[in-house]
Amino acid sequence: MSTTSIADPRGVSVGRFRGMMIDAARQPENVSYYHRQIDFAADWGLNTLLFRLADDQGCAVRFESRPGLVTHQHALTRSQVGELVAHARERGIELIPEVESFGHTRYITDVSAYAELSDRDPSDPEFNGLSPVHPQTLPLMADLYAEAAELFPGRYLHGGCDEVNWGGSAVSREALKTRSRQQIWVDYLNQLNRIAHKLNRELIIWADHVMRKEPEILPALDKSIILMDWDYWTDDPAVLRSFAGRALDAGHRLIGSPALNWCKWGPRNGTPQLRNIDAFVNAYGQIEDPRCLGIIVTNWTPPRYLPGTIWDGIAYAATALVEGCDVAQQQGFARFVERHYAAPWDRLWADVFQSLYDLAPAAWGCGQVWLRPRLPVPWQDEASLKAALQTGRRVDPAYNRLLSQLIQCRPTVRQHHDDFESLLVSVEYLENLFWRESALVAANAAADHETALRQTIETIARRDQKVVEALKAQWDLERPSSGDGRLSTTTNFRELEQLIPYMMNAAAYSAALAKNPADLIALSKRGA
Repeated sequence: MSTTSIADPRGVSVGRFRGMMIDAARQPENVSYYHRQIDFAADWGLNTLLFRLADDQGCAVRFESRPGLVTHQHALTRSQVGELVAHARERGIELIPEVESFGHTRYITDVSAYAELSDRDPSDPEFNGLSPVHPQTLPLMADLYAEAAELFPGRYLHGGCDEVNWGGSAVSREALKTRSRQQIWVDYLNQLNRIAHKLNRELIIWADHVMRKEPEILPALDKSIILMDWDYWTDDPAVLRSFAGRALDAGHRLIGSPALNWCKWGPRNGTPQLRNIDAFVNAYGQIEDPRCLGIIVTNWTPPRYLPGTIWDGIAYAATALVEGCDVAQQQGFARFVERHYAAPWDRLWADVFQSLYDLAPAAWGCGQVWLRPRLPVPWQDEASLKAALQTGRRVDPAYNRLLSQLIQCRPTVRQHHDDFESLLVSVEYLENLFWRESALVAANAAADHETALRQTIETIARRDQKVVEALKAQWDLERPSSGDGRLSTTTNFRELEQLIPYMMNAAAYSAALAKNPADLIALSKRGA
């Protein structure tokens, strides 16, 4: 089945989909916030929201067909989902549910009743898998697909299937004696596709394995499966067109998928992500094949950032998808400031947004090791404190200047003040992360380092507590104020993939040292 490419009247055509992804599976947010996201998407010309319902961290809805699955404390109710679907329909937004069906399935296998479905290969400690050959797997996925299709009436259903680590279970090892990995892959994906078709849904899957890691899968895959090619680092349109050609040559339909935020970043994403979005827009805008269905921009792991801080990035992405990356680069942020904050765009605002993206530090997770500055891990115990002291780093990526500029911009903001304050608090947080490490190193290098350390740790403790309270206040505007993401460390997250719990731990530790500075002096490299 082919879909005719929809050309925008201003001359840009990226296909059927111009969308964003909502990662509700990693952090359910208040239902009112999802209504805001629907309105924002519609107001900026998007037509699709990919709504992730399940991942390792849990389910964002309460599946009645399988009630024992790991489910977030603040998961959406069926009536709330119905309200979102109705609102999206009114605003011309298509909601596509995603249910992870192969990898990212600890929401299933962490439950004792389904533990035997775990298929992790011990050689890959990072990712996991659901056994594709266990007799319980397909019936379970059929139940979840049916419920997702009921909750989200529409044409499409996303089955996930990225970053899969499978083959370690006894049942899979036995199956691999008579069939190849590629044969088992193909058979499982095609069976998922048949389940979707029985529900009158077209199956979408992530394409990292079938297009890039294990392309031997592609020729035997059912041609009706839609491939979603995610690539979060490439800024060369020619490279992306080449990968797109693999899917199209194999007879598949295709959706492009750059990222706004992923594990390369912390509370703010950097300029390279804008160039990644631009590259997809340029690449897919030059593909005339109607099987190229468009672009859905991903935005991962909400616990990394405050909810009020993502709007400028969505506005940029939407402008690029609707009008092209040249317009986005020249006018995207100016339009955002004028429309969202009702503030006049000027040189100060322009400098603010240039700095926001250029200064964004890469996190330790997925960023290349040579990228600088790195996002500091806030020292919060004896080991991390010693490591901070021993590095001797004094990094100043100019966040103090950026913070001053934002404070100057504050009086010009006429609407969405809470979103602006979230942006300001994020910069305060980043400034404090770098400052607290540099200040500690500087105090330790002082001539009278014991006095300097005593004074510095008192200041760090005060500032840490202030930042924590500001983060909590902004978090609570759009997210549940208790439970998984804010007040306790959620399982299955890398460090720094939760903004607040690690900063809370750091603040508690600096407060303890401020009460007993002799402990800090003893730990310092110049201490006795």
